[in-house]
Amino acid sequence: MHQPYVLIHQARPSHQILLHQALNAQGVFDVRVSATSTELAACLAVERRPDLLILDHAMPPQAGLALLEQQRARALLFVGHASDKQQNLAQEARNRGLWVLAELPWPLSMPRLQHALKALQVRPWRRIQTVTCTPHAH
Repeated sequence: MHQPYVLIHQARPSHQILLHQALNAQGVFDVRVSATSTELAACLAVERRPDLLILDHAMPPQAGLALLEQQRARALLFVGHASDKQQNLAQEARNRGLWVLAELPWPLSMPRLQHALKALQVRPWRRIQTVTCTPHAH
């Protein structure tokens, strides 16, 4: 089974830890964290493309728009709330044709995170097939 590679870009250490633990609780263990734009650029510059990039809705709009320009992840997930005064980065990502899995508010809802991660696992070209073995009758 494919283990998704998730990159978390959060400035707040408490949010980094919370998101990392929430992903681990959902069985996602291939997780990297970046706190600065320099760290994020280094993570995105490597050959391995993230399956999911988790971003803070409240990140500075200029940095967020620049990130959407260079974004290489297969899908995006936004946490927190978009400020009324700032541009909604999730909507801007959708306008650019990027796949936004979800927008999750704080405090983080585990069922909503689980739902978003399930959507990430389903690929149009490859369906998940579950095979179970029935016990032999004796």
